[in-house]
Amino acid sequence: MPDAFRALVIDDDRDLLALIRRTLEFTAGWEVHTALSGARGIELARTVGPDVILVDVMMPEMDGYEVCRRLKGDGATARLPIVLLTARRDLDQQRLAETGAAGVVFKPFQPEALAQQVREFCA
Repeated sequence: MPDAFRALVIDDDRDLLALIRRTLEFTAGWEVHTALSGARGIELARTVGPDVILVDVMMPEMDGYEVCRRLKGDGATARLPIVLLTARRDLDQQRLAETGAAGVVFKPFQPEALAQQVREFCA
């Protein structure tokens, strides 16, 4: 994976989106796009061509599991690595496996370690 690449972050928390954007742009040199909802994130995934997608599990209207299901079911986005973001340590392992996600980053995470964690899932 190249050092500089494009990430899409989908989370309903504006403050967390800003933190992740700053972290990945300034510490790792990534181009970061953000979406506040699953529906908007799916649209952006089709148009910006991200190299990786980070998506929050718990969001209103469309949770991260459904976002993953839709992205993995779309020929244009099916091969993109998806990393789930969650504060819940008690994830349903079967449901998690069914998403096709590359991995999970648990909140709170260490901002300086985020890029490396994501890189490991995408390798």
